[in-house]
Amino acid sequence: MDLSVHISPVVGARDRRGLLALPYRLYRRDRSWVPRIWSEQSGWLRRANGFFDHGEAEWFLARRGGKVVGSIGAAIDRQSNRHLQRAWGLFGFLEFIDDEAVFAALVDQARDWLRARGMTHMLGPQSFGSSDFPGVLVGRYDVPPALFEGHTPPYYLAHAERAGWRKAGDTLAYRAFRRLVGDEMEFLPAKLRHAADRVARNPRYSVRQADLRHFEREFAIVLRLYNRSLGTLPDFVPAEEEEFRRFVKELLPVLRPDLILFAQVDGVEVGFALALPNLAEAIQAAGGMRFPWQWLQFAWASRRIRGVSFKILAMDPEHWGLGLDALLYDRLIERCLRLGYAWMDMSLTGEDNPQTNKLATRMGAEEYKRYRTFVVEV
Repeated sequence: MDLSVHISPVVGARDRRGLLALPYRLYRRDRSWVPRIWSEQSGWLRRANGFFDHGEAEWFLARRGGKVVGSIGAAIDRQSNRHLQRAWGLFGFLEFIDDEAVFAALVDQARDWLRARGMTHMLGPQSFGSSDFPGVLVGRYDVPPALFEGHTPPYYLAHAERAGWRKAGDTLAYRAFRRLVGDEMEFLPAKLRHAADRVARNPRYSVRQADLRHFEREFAIVLRLYNRSLGTLPDFVPAEEEEFRRFVKELLPVLRPDLILFAQVDGVEVGFALALPNLAEAIQAAGGMRFPWQWLQFAWASRRIRGVSFKILAMDPEHWGLGLDALLYDRLIERCLRLGYAWMDMSLTGEDNPQTNKLATRMGAEEYKRYRTFVVEV
């Protein structure tokens, strides 16, 4: 039997199915794994995604004895490279059995593809063109991830470290349980609540919820604040309007206006906070909606979601330090409790984002997920 590893590009429907089905085999006994949505992943492989307006990508399969044992994708985001003035590629869709030869062959293939296109480094593993599902999980393998978070087994990190990959950065997820917050938020730190109450008494400051009947107006505000807030972080690439619009419209069916809050100063929006029902619970119950009937399972499970995922708090840097971030946290937590959620996930935030990390720890949340991305020379 031939035990050598053979790498080939993904070509045609059979290869696409082989790549998409591989995680189901690798994680079949892992109760913490949450599948990616099958149709969404298939869209990437068919290049039916806004990323390809400014990027290119290729996917590869590793086979041994005719059996798929690994996968990887390599990509180039021209928009990001122009903004950051560098020639870096991305790698992702990395799945493999616990085998050094398979791991090395996949990584070498991604390197070769990127080197042939003039890249000097590759960053990953991560999604292409977005900041969700980033990196390799570092610890806490026994807890399922929340929405837009990933899951990898311990040996992924071990292979990366043995290969000498250089850490690019960590992104963090926090969680807080209802019993630790209190039904009336009575267990939240008094300092945090007092700060929110003090800000709320100022007649210049106010909080309003989103009105999705005026989508274009609300979208423009969110895009402006998103780019202004995150623009202070290193390596941030401003979101382009059309790609960001496609992303937001994909979320529209699950957006709750009462979980999208804007902070205002003299009637002008200077910050926003967004939370979503933790749909990862329903996606896991429905097996990633791999088969048509599983969408019915997803719809059923969506009615029984116990967690809520606090995805972003963005504040115009000119208005940092006023306590408006504490006010948004306070009001959003209050609404989540009123809706009956048992726990709250807060993700994802970079380890270099002091504002969000400070607020999360002040409210008593624990870090329960850490994801690491790496820079690899090509």
